[in-house]
Formats: sequence, C-alpha cells, structure tokens
Amino acid sequence: MSESYEAWRAIDGAGDHPTNENWGKTDALEVRLTDADADAYGGLAGGDRPNPRAISNVVSRQAEDTATDAGFSDMLWSWGQFVDHDLDLTGEGEEAAPIAVPQGDPEFDPFGTGEATIGFHRSNHTDIGGERAYGNEITSFLDASMVYGSSEDQHAAIRGDGGKMLLDDDGFLPKDSAGQYMGGDVRSGENVGLTSLHTVFAREHNRIVDELADRDPDLSDDALYTLARRVVETEIQKITYDEFLPKILGEGALGDYAGFDADVNPTISVEFSTAAFRFGHTLLSPTIQRLAENGGDAADALELREAFFNPAAFAETGVDPILRGLADGKSQAYDPMLVEDVRSFLFGAPGQGGFDLASLNIQRGRDHGLQSYNDMREALGLDRKASFAEISSNPDIAARLEEAYGDVDLIDAWVGGLAEDSFGGGLVGELFHLIIADQFERVRAGDKFWGENNPLPDVAQGIGLNSLSEIVKANTNIEALQDDIFLSYDRQGGGDGDDWIIGSQDRDLLTGGDGDDGLFGRDHDDHLEGGKGD
Repeated sequence: MSESYEAWRAIDGAGDHPTNENWGKTDALEVRLTDADADAYGGLAGGDRPNPRAISNVVSRQAEDTATDAGFSDMLWSWGQFVDHDLDLTGEGEEAAPIAVPQGDPEFDPFGTGEATIGFHRSNHTDIGGERAYGNEITSFLDASMVYGSSEDQHAAIRGDGGKMLLDDDGFLPKDSAGQYMGGDVRSGENVGLTSLHTVFAREHNRIVDELADRDPDLSDDALYTLARRVVETEIQKITYDEFLPKILGEGALGDYAGFDADVNPTISVEFSTAAFRFGHTLLSPTIQRLAENGGDAADALELREAFFNPAAFAETGVDPILRGLADGKSQAYDPMLVEDVRSFLFGAPGQGGFDLASLNIQRGRDHGLQSYNDMREALGLDRKASFAEISSNPDIAARLEEAYGDVDLIDAWVGGLAEDSFGGGLVGELFHLIIADQFERVRAGDKFWGENNPLPDVAQGIGLNSLSEIVKANTNIEALQDDIFLSYDRQGGGDGDDWIIGSQDRDLLTGGDGDDGLFGRDHDDHLEGGKGD
C-alpha cells in the first residue's frame, strides 16, 4: 500500500522536467537575463570601474547600528540565507584574482605597505564560445535541498533509520570530519542562525514521520521519508511565498499560481545569484542575541564575527535562545552599507584570513561578467539613471556613490541595486525587485513537483504547519512567539513572582511567568501570552 508514496523528485533534480532534463538539476548552467559584459570573455568585467575595496570603504562602510525603521526581525535575513542555500551554490576554482587593498587601508593595510590584498578565487566555469558559464552545484528548485541534499552522497550522509533524519541525542545535526554541523547543504554550519534553522527543519521532518507512523503503522521507511520530505518542501514553499517574499517584493508582486508550465526554465539566473539575492547582506546585524523565554539573556549576545563556523557557540545554548534572539532583534536598514563584522572581519580578522563581503560581492559580479548597474537596467527594460540622486533619494547614499564612482555608468550592479529606493511596497529597489520576482516566478512555474501542483495523499493531509512561527514552536521549547516571525517583537516576560509587564512604544511580545501577572500592551500590535499563573 505504501509503494505509491515512495516515488518523488530525484535528489539531484535529474529528470524533474519532462522535456528538458537539465533544467534546474544539480550542476545545470545558470542562465543569463542580460548579456555578459564585453570585458568578461575570459577576464573580469568592468575594467574601467574603481577598485572594489576602495568602493567598499566609501559606499559600504557603516559607522553605527542602523536598525530598520520597517521593523523587520533578524529572522528575515536568516531565512533569506536559508532559502538561498536551497537555490544556488557556485564553487571556486584555482584561478586567483586577488583584490588590491588601497595603501593605508585602516583595516587591511594599517602600516601603509601598499602591498596588501584580499584573497579571491574565480568561480568554477565552463567555456561556451569564449564566454564563461557557471554551474549551480545544487538544484535550482525550491525543493528543501538544504535539508535533504542535492547529491546522493550528501543525502545518504544525513538520512537516519526509520524514515528519519540523523540527529544526535541532543536533537542536534550530525557533524562532519571537521567538526561542523552537517545538513543538506555544505554551508549548514556557516553561522549559528543558519544552523538553528537547519536543526529545526530536520526535527520537523522527524516530527512528521512520527505522526505519519501513528496514522499508518504499515508505511515503509521509504514511504515515511518521502512523505515527510514532501510535507517539508510544501512548508518551506509556503513560508517563502506567503510570509517572506511579500516583505521583500511587496504584497501581490507575484501572481497567483497557475500550475506547471513546461515552457518555463526554473534554472537560477546569474543576475539573481550574483547580485539581487545578495541583498540580505546589508540587513545583517552586528550581534545575534541569545534570549531566555522571559526576554533576559540566556547567554551573552554573539558578535556576528564570532557566529561563523562556530559549533561551540551553537552548542553552548542550543537552538532556542538563538531563534528567540533572531525573532526579537531588528535587522539593519536596507542600503549599500554593511556592518564591519562582515565588511572587514568576515571569517577572521584582517590579515588573519578575514574578508570584506562588500568587496567580494563586487569582485564576484565582475568575475561572473555582470554588466554595470545602468547597462543591466537598460537590458532588462528599465530606464537608465542619469544622476546619482536619481538612484537614491538619500543624499548621503547618493554622495557616497558619486565619491566612489564619479560616473553613474560605472556603478556595479550589486552596489547600485542596494542603493535604490524601495519599490512596489517591498524592501528592495526596482532592479532587484524585477530580478527576484522573475526568479521566483520561474522556480514555481517550472517545477512539476511544486507542492500546489501535487496535493498530498490523505495520510499526510493536515500534518504540515502553516507558518515558520508554528514550526519553530513545534520543534523547540519556545512557548511564546509572535505569529509573524519576520517582524521584530521586543520580548519581555515575568519571573516566578507576581509581575506587571508593560509594553514599549514598539511591537512587544509579553509573556507571563508562574505568578499572577498583569500584561499591558501599548501603541503597536502586541502579542500577549499568559504563563502558569492568573
């Protein structure tokens, strides 16, 4: 009876498309929405553009905390990274293209040698008519590959017995030979927030398996695994399209689902992976809070620079305090600026393995042959910008662009896209809005296994949860959480005694403790949740 439940999409996406077997599969070559820059036929694009680190020092340097006025939580960028790791990964090769550091750079050349560089290796590529094409090392589908893998080897390494995912006795992911937490994507241990989401969805898979087994004890291990995988895929699709993308693109930016379209190629575009979907880097906060249920510190907040590839920091508190912190903390403002933790201290200190994420993004765009900002706009049917002030209504941002580039036609696509004013009721500007909307329309329409196109069998109906908040609560000991986890709520709670808990002028998550507590919200939409007392 369970045999019919075991057939589902291939782990590597092979054969998922009925007529174009390479579309969307692991190692498919990314498509281009615009032609490659003329300089990019073997070389780096933008030979006349300024030095990446010099641009970063002027445009991307952020001197202070710039918490967003939009009220988005740190979970917004964390989920964006989680989804990105479901969609694209381009590996690096041996060819070096180091980024020259301006002489006297305060972080990377403090002694003024003029010889410092930031390490950079060009992406693996295939030559097609002299032009470099880039293979996506994971599937392009929104198929939960970051949970299950995009290759049989990765898949086998994380699957357990009884249809479940491998977890240790603490409910944590298994570790690889280097001691890093291991999920379906090789970047699962990149930072503690990402590891927390990977852990939650592995637990969610196992929760679903347990419920399926209760409903039908005759289901085989493979049937349990496949059905749970289908449910998790559908949950991730729903969260992304119903909760996440409306904040990025605005409500209604994507049309209603119209079913599978065999003429639509879901493969990731170079413009999406190399520019537009890197918008989240500007939202990164300088710290990740680790909060107790009542809003107090479960452990000291982690500086973002300490959160990368740090399994010990994750294990110190486990999932719950990190996810409470991501739901509570406000993301940074949307602009071309990055916190110093990633602009100078990414993966280490300057001169000790550290990188500048802004410089890397600029250089990667040139490595992948991206046209300049204005050329890309024109190629996509948008108007060119005649002045820096036309790009951003913020005088400081416009002035930074002018100082760094001097000519509006030299701006790199990633920088210009981040500098644009928000568009269409969403977070990102017009250029990134177009590219991101295009990609998510194609990912959905070009996937014959899309959840809405494949109703779950009766045995699995009603098992899936409806929001990220529900999934987090179902798989942790977090009791109180706002319904929309992508909006920041200030967590405050009572202790064991009788407490009066009064909200702030912002959105609040107020929780009672064991005593008889009074909870009072104020001006914003607050979430009030009682404890064990009255």
